[in-house]
Amino acid sequence: MEQLKDRPHTAGLRTTLRAVENGKAVKVFIAQDADVFVRRRAQEAAQAAGIGYEYVPSMKELGESCALAIKTACAALIRE
Repeated sequence: MEQLKDRPHTAGLRTTLRAVENGKAVKVFIAQDADVFVRRRAQEAAQAAGIGYEYVPSMKELGESCALAIKTACAALIRE
């Protein structure tokens, strides 16, 4: 999750799914306290694209890792 601070990334379900579908995402991060629909969509998209995903403890921590002042349910590292 520390990688999100230093590398290009997306935050939020819509932009994360778009990055995965366009082949730009390298790894997906999913907050464990996110809605089950969001967790499932992000996990299934990552599996379908053949990229790794990781669950993180909370939306608050994930948002902070993305340098956001708000919570976020999922994020993705983007190819440089």
